[in-house]
Amino acid sequence: MLNILLVDYDFYHRKGLSTLIYNQLAKKGKERVCFLLPSQNDNQGVADIIFRNDMVTIYIEDKNKRCTTAETLEQSPGKITIHVPFTLRNQPLNVVSQKIKKIVEIASSDYRELANKEDVCWRLGLKQHTQLSDTENHVMVMIGHGYDSNHISKIMKRSKKTISTHYRNASRKIGMSNRAEFYRFASFIASCRREERNTICL
Repeated sequence: MLNILLVDYDFYHRKGLSTLIYNQLAKKGKERVCFLLPSQNDNQGVADIIFRNDMVTIYIEDKNKRCTTAETLEQSPGKITIHVPFTLRNQPLNVVSQKIKKIVEIASSDYRELANKEDVCWRLGLKQHTQLSDTENHVMVMIGHGYDSNHISKIMKRSKKTISTHYRNASRKIGMSNRAEFYRFASFIASCRREERNTICL
């Protein structure tokens, strides 16, 4: 069963989105879904998928990992966190449905299948060149931390023009329509722990 949390959406967006999600799960015929209430703070800890404005976060736990010692009892089980840019503005319904289908596929995947990002892209039919390169991801995180292109070019020892190109490429791949949307996504990714900064562009 997938636990899904829809936050930052008004009633009509939540209703439409939950219907599209439910329809995708019904087509698969095997997954059950539980929509969590956004008003309860601890629901974020049990959600498998969190839909936010302009982005989706997917958590996949390693269900085969077992705690055997007192030391490992204190550690959380293996978990992969994936962030997906998810803009609805000016998107036709069939494109939104396809993105939801891929999000559900990722969330329903086995932990071991997601250990390698290239395998995930291949399984979902995503082109590798549509994904953020390491440099584009690094530039995005630095923008999220509040650095401007001058600072980033000095830190990375690259020209300002090169940094601007990386920014444009990252913005295009993520699908954000303006700088504010890009900065909102970048600052969210920058606020995550280093091992949780996995972005997949659909």
